[in-house]
Amino acid sequence: MGQPDLTLNKLISHPDIFADIINAIVYEGKPVLNEAYLHSYYENSSTIKDIGKLKGLYRDICMEDVRSGIRYAIWGIENQYVPDCTTPVKVMGYDYTAYDRQIEEFAAQNKKDNTKTYVNGLLPEQKLKPVITIVLYYGADYIPDSICAMMDIPEYESVRKYIQDYKLNLIRLKDFTREQIGRLHSEFSCIAKFVSKAYNKEEQLKALKDSSKAMLHTKDTLLALSAVTRDSRYLELSEQSKEETKMCEVLDALIDESIETGRTKGKIEGRIEGRIEGKIEGKIEDRAEVLIETLEEI
Repeated sequence: MGQPDLTLNKLISHPDIFADIINAIVYEGKPVLNEAYLHSYYENSSTIKDIGKLKGLYRDICMEDVRSGIRYAIWGIENQYVPDCTTPVKVMGYDYTAYDRQIEEFAAQNKKDNTKTYVNGLLPEQKLKPVITIVLYYGADYIPDSICAMMDIPEYESVRKYIQDYKLNLIRLKDFTREQIGRLHSEFSCIAKFVSKAYNKEEQLKALKDSSKAMLHTKDTLLALSAVTRDSRYLELSEQSKEETKMCEVLDALIDESIETGRTKGKIEGRIEGRIEGKIEGKIEDRAEVLIETLEEI
């Protein structure tokens, strides 16, 4: 995985961000999953490959949903920044590992309790909890959404009906609608707006301008913004910003940064002198319009 994946993993590993994404996608915006329910299940594991060789399974984020001491489900979120046609097989491996771990937990408990399961492995009442993986795809190129989409399927129907498919819960963030983004209430909504085709550059910046919401994870959010926008200014701001910085304050800092840099400096200063002299020291709304209009021309 590349650097963008790592920065996004860091942001989404916060339980409040993780819960917000699951609520927005799975529960259609209803606050069903509480961050207090979430506990890290595991991140990385390994499986045997060939004889005596280990193959790592590097899952991005995996959390168990525990309510009143009872495991309800196991959730995984995978960040896919570049197209990877092997994703369905990888996710199938991640989910298999989570189910296998549950079986091992039951087996360990049975051994501890001296409970005989004989050849059954598990007792009839020992049920596995569902493992649900969401793949957040930030790219625009093709990526298969199932195992069968990777296959050269035999033409015989008698064969096809026996082929088991494994479908991805593939979320293409570029296709996210305004309604879907509106279901997000954490800093991840800002990331989604910058990735989605539903918002142009002007609207993306206005989203920052209009938001007085304080970011609880300022540095991680700015690092993620730097990754998805490929704008190093967010990276620089991440070193300067304090926790719980407001979204609109980020835009204000971007304007100040832009005034000090190359061609943007000249264009913004010219616009200030020619059209809105004095406003750069005024309200953030005026300062935002300068940046938005100038960036649209660059």
